[in-house]
Amino acid sequence: MMRAAHLGLFVLGWLTPLIAAASEERRRPLHFEEVRASVNAHDPRIRQAIERLRGAQAQTTAARGAFDPRLEGDAKLVTGAYYDLRSANTELRQPTTLWGSEIYFGYRVGVSIDQRWPTYRDDQTLSGGEVRAGLEMPIWRGGLIDADRAERARAIDLQDAAAQGLSATRLDLELAAARAYWSWVSAGQNREVARALLELAEQRDGQLRRRLQTGSIAEFDVVDNERILIERRAFLVAAERAFGKASFELSLFLRDADGSPVVVDTARVPDRLAAEPVEDLAVERAVEQVLICHPEVQEAKSKLGAAEVDVKLVRNELAPELGAFFEYSRDLGELTGTDLDFTLPGNVFTAGVKLSMPLLFRTERGRANVARAKAAEQREALRFVTDQLRARTRDAASAVEAARQRALLTRDMVETAAKLAEGERRRFEAGSSNLIFVNLREQQAAMARMQYIDAVALAEIEQTRWETTTRVACD
Repeated sequence: MMRAAHLGLFVLGWLTPLIAAASEERRRPLHFEEVRASVNAHDPRIRQAIERLRGAQAQTTAARGAFDPRLEGDAKLVTGAYYDLRSANTELRQPTTLWGSEIYFGYRVGVSIDQRWPTYRDDQTLSGGEVRAGLEMPIWRGGLIDADRAERARAIDLQDAAAQGLSATRLDLELAAARAYWSWVSAGQNREVARALLELAEQRDGQLRRRLQTGSIAEFDVVDNERILIERRAFLVAAERAFGKASFELSLFLRDADGSPVVVDTARVPDRLAAEPVEDLAVERAVEQVLICHPEVQEAKSKLGAAEVDVKLVRNELAPELGAFFEYSRDLGELTGTDLDFTLPGNVFTAGVKLSMPLLFRTERGRANVARAKAAEQREALRFVTDQLRARTRDAASAVEAARQRALLTRDMVETAAKLAEGERRRFEAGSSNLIFVNLREQQAAMARMQYIDAVALAEIEQTRWETTTRVACD
């Protein structure tokens, strides 16, 4: 029994700090930096963009694989005819990016089954076989660009586009998270304003009922205050619903370690909200940097680059296929004692050209027109992105200044409305006013407070919009 008691005390002592830490975590105000970190670490939309980038990187790796060396070989036995042959052939080929050329090295051997007799076949060699090396190079079509080099260049451009898309996604989600967070903060604080407004009417209800018993006021004032109570309770219900909706929207950006959405507790709403001073914005310099370095611009440029690769490729394919080749070979081994000894031994040099071309080029002309249309489409998309970013940057600067001024003005309005409401309550208590004016002044003070809260939240959102629009890194 004593052992069980000691064990219970030990477990309780071990759990108490953990419970206290968890309770403290639930009460700690939630700041936007925590939301932003959660978005970068767990948001599925960023993970989607990361997977798109990984796919583009894999595509680039696959495109570069066209330039991997490859080993080819074959072996055969020819028998049953007057001349027989045993042969084997192997070749190592290395494509290059230098004018579409390809180099190769090879070795082959071809001898008869009975080595006393020659085979008189084309792949006859001396007993030691033949070594060879050669170069194949296009002269016209495929010189400046070919399908493999175009695929590699296109993949590199699309990989860069995916990387820029990831950066743009991060900026867009940071702004969306800021909107959700500050809407949640303003909804939480507005709910407290509605609750405080209701508490004023509840306190007054008790005071009015006591004064009714003493006969200093009419029953009409008590009934009117009951109407005010019902009205303010309904107002609180609407404020609580707005806070609940904002909490659910915020949970899409705030996630736990497993990536599951977290609905934030009421206690984590920050207590204070104040308008922060904003430094002067260098708008035109920011516009210049944004139009050069913003991820959306870079993404559009990379997509345009990929489209222009296709234009270069199909333009090149309209040319005749004219190529040149050069090969050196030498047979090794013992002489055969036949007429082949005059052709097989020694150094052999081979050079030549080959030509192939369609007569109408209808396929190539059609593909060229498609590629040009896609490039023109991407060019217009880039133009619209730059126009849009220019307008967004200037609008963000204007919005920051307007939101700051609105916050300052509503702050002064809050102080004035609060003084008027307090003065009206005193006049009512002194019998110089009535409940209608008191209710009106209190509602005006509450609305002023809510307007200030909304104005500060909007100022924070607009500041984040400016930062996410102009936070660019020029390489």
